[in-house]
Amino acid sequence: MAIIRTVNGDIDPGDLGFCQAHEHVWCDYRMGARKWLDSTVRRDPHDTMLYDEPERMLAELRAFRAAGGDALVDVTTNHWRPDPATLRWLSSTSGVHIVAAGGFYVESTIPEWVDSESIRGIADRLVQETCAADGASGVAVGLFKSAITRARIERAEAKALRAVCRAILRTGLVMTTHTDGGTRLEIPGGTHGLAHLKIFAQEGVPAHRLIVGHVDERPDIGVLDALAAAGCYVQFDVIGKEHWLLDDTRALLLAEMRDRGYLDRLLLGTDRCRKAELYRERGGHGYTYLFDRFFERLRRVAHFSDQEIEVIMRENPARALAFRG
Repeated sequence: MAIIRTVNGDIDPGDLGFCQAHEHVWCDYRMGARKWLDSTVRRDPHDTMLYDEPERMLAELRAFRAAGGDALVDVTTNHWRPDPATLRWLSSTSGVHIVAAGGFYVESTIPEWVDSESIRGIADRLVQETCAADGASGVAVGLFKSAITRARIERAEAKALRAVCRAILRTGLVMTTHTDGGTRLEIPGGTHGLAHLKIFAQEGVPAHRLIVGHVDERPDIGVLDALAAAGCYVQFDVIGKEHWLLDDTRALLLAEMRDRGYLDRLLLGTDRCRKAELYRERGGHGYTYLFDRFFERLRRVAHFSDQEIEVIMRENPARALAFRG
C-alpha cells in the first residue's frame, strides 16, 4: 500500500491535500558542523535561516491552513533541525501535515562523520531516518535531500548524494535538491538537475524519484523539458522572490511546461527560510503567498484553470511523496 510519511505518522496519499513542496518550518542553520565554510553573515541571526519561535510558527501555519493549505514539505534536514519534537507539535496543533526531509544539506551542515564512513554505512543511517520517531526526540523523514554548494558535485556532497541514492533504492522515497544561489550562474541551465540525473542512472535509481528544486532562479526551458521528459519532477519553489525572476515569468514558464505535456511533473513552493521572508512586519509574505497572489497570476497571465492548479498542488505532491511502506 502506498503511503506518505509525515512527522506524526503515515497517511494515505489522498489525504495529503493542498501541498507546498519546498518550505522550512523549524530550523537553525547555525547548527552546521563545518561552520568555517560559511561567511560570517550566514551566522547572523537576523540574516540566517532560523525559525526558533514556536508560537509564532504556529500562527504562521494556522494562517496557511486558513488560506486553504493542508500540507508543507519541510526541507530542513536533521543536521540543522533543532528539537524535532517541536516540529511534531507544530504539525499536530496547527492541523497542517508536515513531511520532513532526511539526507543532507550543503557541505557546511554535513556531519564530519560522513568523511570517514563508507557510502553503504551512510545509507544505513539514512534508512534509519525513515523509521518511526524515537519518542519525543525525533521525527521520521518522508523524503531525502541533496544539496550542492559549488558548480560541480564533489567532495562530501558527492559522497552524501551517492548514499542518498542507495537509501532511495532501499526505501522508495523521493529526493529533492538544492543548488546554491551564486553557482546557478556558472551551471548550464542554472541547475544541477542533469548532473543529479546522471548519478541517479549510475546508481540505478529511476528518474521519477528525483525532484529538481530551485529551477525558477535561472531557468532554461530546454533543461526543464529534458528533466520532465526523463520523468523527474520540476519544482518552481522560490515563488515570490522576484530578485531572481519575476512571478509573471514564472507563470509563463509553467504554462509552457503545461503546454509541452508536463503538467503532471510540476511542483510549487516558496522556500520560506528566513524571518524577513516569512514575518509580514519584516516585509515577508508568510506561507500564504501562493494563495494571496500567485494563483491569481497563473489564472490571469498564463490562463491556468482551477483544475490545473489542483493537479499541481494536490495530485502531483501526493504522487511524488508516496512510497510503499
